[in-house]
Amino acid sequence: MKLFIATALISIAAVMMVRPLPRLQWVSEIRIPKLALKQKVKSNLSFEEELQFVFNLKSQLNAGINQLDALRFAISRAPEFAFKNTRQALTSQTNVYSALHNDSKVYKVASLASCANLLELSSQSGSSINEALTQVADKLMTIRNQEQLIATELASTKATVYVLAGLPIMGAGMGLMLGSDSISWLLGSPAGRVCLALGIGLELVGWFWIKRLLNRALADVA
Repeated sequence: MKLFIATALISIAAVMMVRPLPRLQWVSEIRIPKLALKQKVKSNLSFEEELQFVFNLKSQLNAGINQLDALRFAISRAPEFAFKNTRQALTSQTNVYSALHNDSKVYKVASLASCANLLELSSQSGSSINEALTQVADKLMTIRNQEQLIATELASTKATVYVLAGLPIMGAGMGLMLGSDSISWLLGSPAGRVCLALGIGLELVGWFWIKRLLNRALADVA
């Protein structure tokens, strides 16, 4: 029996080290099933969709198309859920720039606000904004490259965290194989239960702490 438990513990630890376990946020993601199931609707612009909008707008303006038609073309190539305010403004011929600003707040996409400012400035001054739109696209690419670089640099840190998380379990399994009945002590004595609860608590605190540090490192890019 001890050999079986030890093998199981070592196997669990090995899985944690080789293939990370799912994130601990799964608890908050549990949903009670409902009778009327609704398909999840996408509500956020991806990086590719954001960049495509900027390039489509720039290409149309560079070809000599007027602003409203260029904006209408760029939006027509975007997902149907996006740019609701701007679509409505183009249809009703109201303030398009303000609508594009509102969409940038709804989808939390700063590049849309930049495009709205540039379009409004161009309409007032008559100057070309092709170079400015190129800079907006270049900034998006720079941010994405930084995110990918940081993700690559943090990969080794994540691997180290998973290895350290699995070491206590592997240690318990190795102890059983060597004849040390540590599991019975942890579960059967008051001091053992205190140590077990303390160890699990520190494990969870360390997990969330490292996760927070990783999220902050990625958030600093934006």
